[in-house]
Amino acid sequence: MTSRLEIFLVVLCLGLTGSWYHASVDNNTKVADREFQRLSDAGVQVLRARLSTYLQSINGIAAYVASADKVTEDNFETYVETLQVREKLPSIGGLALVVGISDEELYPFVRKMRMEGRPNFTIKRRSDSDQHYILKYVEPKVTNQSAIGLDLSFTTDRAESLERAKATGQPQMTPPVQLVTADKRVLGFVLFTPIFVHDDVGDPGEFKGWVSAGFVSHNLIDGLTAGHGSSFTVRVYDGPSAEDGELIYDVGDNTEEAGQYAATYQIDQFGRTWTLAYSSTASFDERFHTYQPLAVLIAGLALTAFLVMVLRSFRRQSASLAEIAKLRAKQITAREEENKSIIENDVTSVLLLDDSDRVRFANLAAQNCFGYTDAEMRGMRFSYLASQLPVPTETHNAIGNSKDGRRLELDLQRNDWIDSEGTASTTVILRDLTKQNNAQRDLTRNKALYDMALQGAEIGVFDINLTTGKSEVSETWCRIMGFDDNCGGLDTQKLFMSRIHPDDVAVLAKADLDCIEGRTERSIAEYRLKNREGGWSWMRSDAVIVERDTDGTALRMIGTQTDVTGLRHDRNALEASEKLFRQVLSNAPIGMAMTNDKGDFIGVNAAFCQLSGRSEKDLLQNGQLADLIPREHRKAMYIAVTDLMKEGESSVYTGEHRIICAGDRERWGLLNISWSFDKNEGTNLFITQVIDITEQKRLAQLKDEFVSTVSHELRTPLTSIKGALGLLTASKDLELSKGNARLIEIASSNAERLTDLVNDILDLERIASGEITFDIEDVDLGEVMENTEREILPFAVTHENTLRFEVQEEPLVILADARRTKQVLANLISNACKYSDTGSEVIVRAERIDNQAIVFVQNTGPGIPDAFRSRIFEAFSQADSSDTRAKGGTGLGLNITRQIVLRHGGKIGFESIPNGLTVFWFTIPLSNKAGKSQTYSPRLTLRPLDVPSLLHIEDDSDFAEVVSGALSGVADIQNASSLAAAKKAICAGHFDVVLLDWTLPDGDANTLLDEIIERQPHARIVALSADADRKYDSRLFASLVKSRAGIATLVSAVDFDGSIAS
Repeated sequence: MTSRLEIFLVVLCLGLTGSWYHASVDNNTKVADREFQRLSDAGVQVLRARLSTYLQSINGIAAYVASADKVTEDNFETYVETLQVREKLPSIGGLALVVGISDEELYPFVRKMRMEGRPNFTIKRRSDSDQHYILKYVEPKVTNQSAIGLDLSFTTDRAESLERAKATGQPQMTPPVQLVTADKRVLGFVLFTPIFVHDDVGDPGEFKGWVSAGFVSHNLIDGLTAGHGSSFTVRVYDGPSAEDGELIYDVGDNTEEAGQYAATYQIDQFGRTWTLAYSSTASFDERFHTYQPLAVLIAGLALTAFLVMVLRSFRRQSASLAEIAKLRAKQITAREEENKSIIENDVTSVLLLDDSDRVRFANLAAQNCFGYTDAEMRGMRFSYLASQLPVPTETHNAIGNSKDGRRLELDLQRNDWIDSEGTASTTVILRDLTKQNNAQRDLTRNKALYDMALQGAEIGVFDINLTTGKSEVSETWCRIMGFDDNCGGLDTQKLFMSRIHPDDVAVLAKADLDCIEGRTERSIAEYRLKNREGGWSWMRSDAVIVERDTDGTALRMIGTQTDVTGLRHDRNALEASEKLFRQVLSNAPIGMAMTNDKGDFIGVNAAFCQLSGRSEKDLLQNGQLADLIPREHRKAMYIAVTDLMKEGESSVYTGEHRIICAGDRERWGLLNISWSFDKNEGTNLFITQVIDITEQKRLAQLKDEFVSTVSHELRTPLTSIKGALGLLTASKDLELSKGNARLIEIASSNAERLTDLVNDILDLERIASGEITFDIEDVDLGEVMENTEREILPFAVTHENTLRFEVQEEPLVILADARRTKQVLANLISNACKYSDTGSEVIVRAERIDNQAIVFVQNTGPGIPDAFRSRIFEAFSQADSSDTRAKGGTGLGLNITRQIVLRHGGKIGFESIPNGLTVFWFTIPLSNKAGKSQTYSPRLTLRPLDVPSLLHIEDDSDFAEVVSGALSGVADIQNASSLAAAKKAICAGHFDVVLLDWTLPDGDANTLLDEIIERQPHARIVALSADADRKYDSRLFASLVKSRAGIATLVSAVDFDGSIAS
């Protein structure tokens, strides 16, 4: 049994030993490789750090030489001694000042050096070059005495390195050279640093030489790390590789067998490339070699009784190796931290002060810090730049002032020292902490603001431990729940769950569970919570899981809780309002539709569908408002609605537009479009109401046709009647009895009244409907008044009144329609004549007030009754119905007058004293032109004729006969009743006057004007038509309306002894 157990243990140990052996060998190899890489990396980093440290010292000497006005050998020696070269820079064999001397200046330079205290100074190893590089001073002199006066141009390598350093402005190193120190020759390098005196903007200025530093290769590279020589060997080559480079350093026992680990590095420094080849030593490999596999094998062959001892030994050995590895790791880490501190310890700003605390030198960082140039800082008192605080704060120990007035917070250190002349100097090193401190203060302030914001917004915060079921809450959460700031020490989670409305527990539980189990990122829920008064408040919580264990189980939930009762009520009210709006939209008797920014329908009611002839589904899926509006109507509608949106107005656009219905049917609609902005969707919403006005449009068209018919069919016969009666009255051959004469007088008077009634009714209808167009232009008000006086004078004489017109000498140029302005004056003057005392004077006066002209019409008479004053401008209104019979009139004149004045942008009013003065006045805007307006003059001046020939184009034979009788003896008349007959007459004969009616059976006479002018160039063209709305044409001599123009006016228009222009 025992032997079987032993055999089993041996076999087991052998199997385990084989596995452990291979694992141990592999592990030791990896540990050794990592250790070797760390040692070699540390060596490279230390070498870089050494070179950087040496360069800083050399740069310090260069800065000193650049800033000093004069550098003596004693000063140079003193400054170099402060660097403690032997103690801190053991690799440097000597520091020297090198100057460039031309061949011509060489002997004067030697004499100067001898006069300065070196009587035996000579140039050593002088070269044949025209330019010499002389070691002027060198320290320490004990070991470098023989180098003083050495001409470095004796070798090409040194000369080229010096020239390259000067050209690039950067330190340059020579290839490997033999250095002479204490009469010994050693392999090394020489580093040359150029010395420039920089100008105010930091650009290189005067060149003062080089600082030379000789490195002994062995001293520079030796002892990079603790394991140098014992654990590894290093060979350094000057070149990009070991094969192509020159060996400059080799430490190690070449007879000793090399280890199995190796590493190669390249360093580019000062214009040279070094290759470092590391290889482990046999002792290094041996140190990581272990007898563990053998021990395991021996333990496996030993008796079972010794197995425990072997295992115990293995544990001790493993622990020992772990301690060694740990110690090594600490050493490497310490070395890395040391190197890191050397490499990264960059001085931000450096200033050199003299014994009076004035700035002697400031580096570029200091200049940038304070904002001054180097020239501005030299000689400046340091107290003007910065001062240390008596009691340093946690953030800074000094304050500074920049050139632009900024206050700087600084970390300042002062180092005092004595130069070779015994003068006290100070080196100041400082860092600007202003931005860092401001950022920290901003963070502190923002945190305070966030805390205040949570309190001000009444947002409670809770933190639930899902393992214990307990929660931590903020003071705001307690106040929301109706308690004091600490909730009275209650179990807040239990309190919270007990107050949730039973119907909402499941909602909150589901939201929390989904978040806890990872189905949702957040738990968001709204629920009712019983308040301290017993009522229910709506709450909203928003929580997330902030901590889970390794298997994903949620451990902590943090969230916020806010009271949204008011918001909930507002939302309910909004939903009710929207529902009501939908009901109104759906059931409205007029068409209503909602559209978006693109014009797509997003809602229509039944009335709109019926109007358009399309179904609701079709409109919502495929319809746009633009589909229903003709192209020529869209632009004006879009521009008007866009203007409302730009101005932010809430007014409604209203316009009449044709609507294209299904089947290409057209109807007319009155569109009211209102606009609103949907903040939730971020889009515009347009609500369109459509009222079907197709029938109104049809009636309006019928009315227009009726008015046109009345205009033509009433005015033409009325003019004929008036003309016939006038001819009877004026006939010398016809003798009438007094009775017949009275009958003709009555007929004439009533014909005039009927004409006025027709004219006033038609004018009132057209003005009220906006169909009359006004030709607004610059008009001389004086000329209008003169023309009115000439036309109204017979009327005044009939009523036994006199007229007096008063106009300013300065022309009053107004913006008006001349014909309508004359109509206003005629109405007011005729009313003044009718209601004036017999034999009284009617005064018409025009004046200028600011930017308007005002016209007064004054008469003396019974005045206007008080009861009638409020209705005086209403249609068909008169003070006494008996006036209609006694004075005549329709009661429309003042209403028409008022509407014409308002259409011009003016005002109208009156003042009246019973049985005294009555004054009517109106205003009209003045034109910007100061001069007199240009009025129409005839195209040509007709030659005087005894009997001019006249072509009368008129389709009404009765009216044509009356005109022929009226102009008998005045003109030789030929009549044409159509366009065709008129064209034939124009081509066949010669006419001095063409009298035409616009409306003819076969077209509009406007088409004849150009042909008349072409074929009858001397003819005077006069329009005599029932169309009172025809726009004035400059080709006409006069434009007369049948019902308004009498026989006298017509005769004046064709008689060459007088003229009239309307």
